[in-house]
Amino acid sequence: MEKLNKQYLKQLSHYSWLTLIAIISILGVSAVFYLLAILFSGHIEVEAGSISIDGGNLVSMLAFLSDMMVLVLVFFSICTPYQIFKEAIANGVSRWTNWLAHHLMVITVLVVAWLMNVLIELLQSGTVTWSQQWAIIISMLIGVTTAGALGNLYGLMSMRWKIILTIALLASFFVLCWLAVRLVLLVTPERAVMMIQSINHPIVWNGLGLIWVALMVGIDYLCALHMQLRRD
Repeated sequence: MEKLNKQYLKQLSHYSWLTLIAIISILGVSAVFYLLAILFSGHIEVEAGSISIDGGNLVSMLAFLSDMMVLVLVFFSICTPYQIFKEAIANGVSRWTNWLAHHLMVITVLVVAWLMNVLIELLQSGTVTWSQQWAIIISMLIGVTTAGALGNLYGLMSMRWKIILTIALLASFFVLCWLAVRLVLLVTPERAVMMIQSINHPIVWNGLGLIWVALMVGIDYLCALHMQLRRD
């Protein structure tokens, strides 16, 4: 339990620093462009109420933080699994403990991001639409679990196979887009509307989403428990 807590806190700390750096970088770039716009425009206009934080500004700030938390978590799950695994093995942490600590960290971040979305909806409408919140949860889980499975799959591979897998994934994406365009062109509008209506139900999409999440977690788990130290 002690090793689990330490590994959980270490991963949460690494993720928090990356998120903070990403937010500061984006705000810094935005500030630079704002200053350049002021220099080129030749005048500064500052309204008295522009610095105050009203409901709209708070909603925008929460939405920005929530999106950044999930986006950084996706990149974190893709790019860091092998490095975290090496540190864990060096510190005597088992693969299972490392995997569990990572997913506890993921759950923590997603819960905070989801609570921010709930607060955003409360500020905007005064009520919470649970069907919409459930769709947000499913979409976040799909993105993060897919990133985790891909990151641990990369962790099993040498650089050569990582490049091959990346090219294959990009090629598959473009092929799927091409097939989708072909399908749209071949199917009549009436037929397309009927096909969309036949599957356009929250239960169908949520069910497919949960199946995808379970599949990605399974791949993530298998890859994490078979990861080995490499010389590269």
